[in-house]
Amino acid sequence: MAASVFGMYARALVRRWWLVMVPPLVVFVLTQLTAPPPKIAYQVTMSFAVGLPPEPLRAETYNFDRHYNWLASEYITQGFSLIIGKGAFADAVTRRLAKQDVVLPRPLLGAIRSEYRSSVMVVYVTWDTPELAERIARAVVDELNENYEAYWPQLSGAAASPVRLMDTPQAVPLALPLRDRFDLPVRLAAALGVGVLLALVAHALDARLADRPELEQLGLRVLVEVPRDRSTRAR
Repeated sequence: MAASVFGMYARALVRRWWLVMVPPLVVFVLTQLTAPPPKIAYQVTMSFAVGLPPEPLRAETYNFDRHYNWLASEYITQGFSLIIGKGAFADAVTRRLAKQDVVLPRPLLGAIRSEYRSSVMVVYVTWDTPELAERIARAVVDELNENYEAYWPQLSGAAASPVRLMDTPQAVPLALPLRDRFDLPVRLAAALGVGVLLALVAHALDARLADRPELEQLGLRVLVEVPRDRSTRAR
């Protein structure tokens, strides 16, 4: 019984295939005409080793295997990761770029973020074009190397910058967000469901009997079936 019902609905969908396909086609065309093209963003990932030069060893002083040097390095790493991406740091990087005749179309705040793992700080720069992403990244490196005392007075008088870049700034394209990747397929699937519903509603409202299985389902015995004369119908 279930198979016969399924077959009936399948035949109804085949007969009204155009009702099934119209909604997905309309959605596809409207999406292509109205949806903006997906924006590709580029990201530069930079790793920095952070720490102060160790104090010279003294034979008469025990230094706990340089434990305090490592501990201070972790404090500095955490401190710098907190100020990167803030307004003051972003403004300083923007001023550096302006001196290089690089004018950004929008504020830099939000395009720079960082995280830290032990004594390693990772900085991410995200922008619309790879060229500007790399320019911003190099300005971030220069700001950290040349102006570190402005953020942490404890570093005043340090012999060198406490950060050391471990890799070359290079922009790579980011994967599209899940919404951009699945937006059109989800819309088409929903439209296809609407098309199937329309076809089934049209079938339910149609009082005509279209084929032999529908007659047999009503309990009527079919004695003979006259095939359609396709040539006569064409004329």
